[in-house]
Amino acid sequence: MLAALQQQFLTFWKKQSLPRQITLVSLLLATAILTPVLVNWANTPTYAVAYTSLSEADAAQIVQKLDDNNISYQLKDSGTIAVPSDQVYTVRLLMAREGLPQSSIVGYELFSGTSILGMTEFSQQVNYQRAVEGELQRTIGSLEAVKAVRVHIVTPEKSLLTTDQTPSTASITIQVNPGRTLDDEVVRAITHLVASSVEGLKPENIVVVDSLGNLLASGMGVEGQPDTANNDQRAAEVAYSTTIQKRVQAILDKILGPNRSVVQATVEMDWNQKEITSNLYDPTPIAVRSSQIINESSTSGGVTGGVPGAASNLPTPVPTTTGAAGSTYQRSEETINYEISQVQSHEVVAPGKVRRLSVSVMVDGITDPAQLDVITMAATAAAGIDTTRGDQISVQSFDFDTTALDALAAELAAQQQMELYMQIALAVGSGIVVLTLLFIALRMINNLRNASKDTWITVMKPVSEMSALPGSPASTPLPQPASPAALPAAAAKPASTPASAQIPPAPEPEDVIVQITPKAQSQTALEDEQRARVISRLAEENPASVAEIIQIWLNEGKKS
Repeated sequence: MLAALQQQFLTFWKKQSLPRQITLVSLLLATAILTPVLVNWANTPTYAVAYTSLSEADAAQIVQKLDDNNISYQLKDSGTIAVPSDQVYTVRLLMAREGLPQSSIVGYELFSGTSILGMTEFSQQVNYQRAVEGELQRTIGSLEAVKAVRVHIVTPEKSLLTTDQTPSTASITIQVNPGRTLDDEVVRAITHLVASSVEGLKPENIVVVDSLGNLLASGMGVEGQPDTANNDQRAAEVAYSTTIQKRVQAILDKILGPNRSVVQATVEMDWNQKEITSNLYDPTPIAVRSSQIINESSTSGGVTGGVPGAASNLPTPVPTTTGAAGSTYQRSEETINYEISQVQSHEVVAPGKVRRLSVSVMVDGITDPAQLDVITMAATAAAGIDTTRGDQISVQSFDFDTTALDALAAELAAQQQMELYMQIALAVGSGIVVLTLLFIALRMINNLRNASKDTWITVMKPVSEMSALPGSPASTPLPQPASPAALPAAAAKPASTPASAQIPPAPEPEDVIVQITPKAQSQTALEDEQRARVISRLAEENPASVAEIIQIWLNEGKKS
């Protein structure tokens, strides 16, 4: 079978012209080259960044571990390593188990395998402080909003007197992930976390700064209240101003459309708590509360008296003497008390009252004064401007610069269009490659079929055709073994079998068709040899079918 196919291919190849042979070879080579390239491109994984900003020592160790575990990777620079996107977390866990990266952040592993013999107390304290800072950096860096963090702790030496002891302090620098923010609750949680991890450190002694230089915690809070009062007050003012901005912006967006106006509001609040007590007296309505009248009078005669001394006290009285004539006394007093109306009030003013409100509105390209007046009135009502309180509102018109937005939008549109073109080109290219390969395959099959028509010789014919040949049963009553080509065809499909005699088809032999080349031997000798082989094989495999065919020939001979 293989030899026959090889002979057919060689015959087909010799009949092709030289340009066609070159074309076929080129197509086969292109198919052989492009097929593995396309398969490799389709199976190439997408890479994602696993580590950034690594030191060269850490990068070298991580690359070595990846090679040992047969994990593919890409080095974008000396400190950035990318791995297949579906293995990012597996690689990180694997490297963490190995203690990598090491030099970037040093934790308690600093003491692993390190002997304290020969180390001074100062060196031990420094290593312990480095380890604590590294562990705190790892813990804070695990927060979703934190991209990178640095922690510095200052622990003063202990003093003999508690009153002279300087408190411990700490400073934290945080780099926030793009699109994320750190609210006051997160900052407060970070300060308490660091304070609970360092001995003698209080939350009010921790300074937190972001990568843009914004002060998140000043470290100057009151004892037990770490700078939360100012943060809460500032948050309340920001929240109120944000509410005012949203109100005014919503109205302007309805009037002018989106991106046609900008609103900014500033709120000043009075955070002083006041208690006011007042007494009001109204003298007009009066009433008598009490009345008192006192009258006194007295009359007295002359004064009787004796000689002072012991003589006047003796049993024999001493003669008394009489003084001047008597006197008269009289006094009159009247007191009336009146009740006056009184109003007493006690007022407590809570902190957080708006002291002043300022609103600035910028609109795009509006020059009509009437429209500006309408916008001003609408913004004033929406913001709740009170001129008696000193509030201000400013509405100005200006042409907005949209160059950056237009360029960004154009770049985004161009990128999306390019991606669409790439997808279309990829789909069209894949379709063209598939269709080309299919066309080539069909063309080669068709060419092989056309080229092999003259090399294949039919050695078996139906019974109806063989009966018309000389020596067939139609001309002689006896069966002619010289026409064995009709045997397999008649066994497979009896063409002239009467309706009353149905013969089951005989199994078709596998090598009924044999390729015969004219150059090997003559046509007649090959046909005779082939027929003899077919007759002998049919007689051995299915003698019943041969007998039935002979019986059919006999019946046909009798009818004729």
